[in-house]
Amino acid sequence: MGRVIRRDAIAIIVIALACGLASAVPPFSLVHGWSIDLLTALRWQIFGPRHDPAAQPVAVIAVDEETYDTPPFKDSPTVTWTTEIGRVLTAVLDGGARVAGFDIVFSTSIEQSEIPFGDEALGARMRGFDRPFLRSLAAGAAAGKVVLGEWLRADHPIGPSAGQRIAVGHQKNIRPLNIYSDPDEVVRRMPLTFLQSGKQVTSMALELASRAQKAEPAFAPDGSVTLAGYRIPSAVAKTMTVNFEGGANDIQTFSLADLRACVEKNDKEFSAASSRTGS
Repeated sequence: MGRVIRRDAIAIIVIALACGLASAVPPFSLVHGWSIDLLTALRWQIFGPRHDPAAQPVAVIAVDEETYDTPPFKDSPTVTWTTEIGRVLTAVLDGGARVAGFDIVFSTSIEQSEIPFGDEALGARMRGFDRPFLRSLAAGAAAGKVVLGEWLRADHPIGPSAGQRIAVGHQKNIRPLNIYSDPDEVVRRMPLTFLQSGKQVTSMALELASRAQKAEPAFAPDGSVTLAGYRIPSAVAKTMTVNFEGGANDIQTFSLADLRACVEKNDKEFSAASSRTGS
């Protein structure tokens, strides 16, 4: 018993010292980043997982290795996956998801292909291929439940294909996916807003949280952001320090292939289980 008490006391002292170090150095320095890493590792070692992933309000639908190895996705280019993704999206929204955000950008469409195929372009032969997917996007966006992503760049953004942009009502349902890396190329902060065409635009993460809470974020002059009465902790204006509570296992993750199989079987119970805040 005495050893346990001494161990906990030492751990508390180490954490206290690390906290002091973290608050005393500039937020962009390597030492500051390493101190955050140390605190996260110590907390995990001492307290372990504190939340059940299945009880979290968020779920991830992953395009993982299983998806790439499972028919009909196997050996098929991702540009041809749109119909199946649309079916999964519709099932998830019907299952009760408050909002679904895409952190993968389909910037091209097979309908736009100019590759020759016989006496005409491949795109002309595939006209209408994306129609089921676009209908799924349009229905979800009309209810305020679908947000597509784009990557901002100095010259021009990498965004969804033209048909997808039209389906979701253009920028009102498209948000930036860009992230920040510290000098050691580790992601410890997420942007909350971006300046786009002279306007302050919410990031994908903040937009999903805002729609799930049905509350508009409030922006203070000092760069802080409050959502549904909660001031988001931040060491740097307009960003949020990522709280790696339990690593990759902290959020329940479903394979796109598994959900597609559930849609095929009309397994609404499993689809409902995957219908958390964002997907």
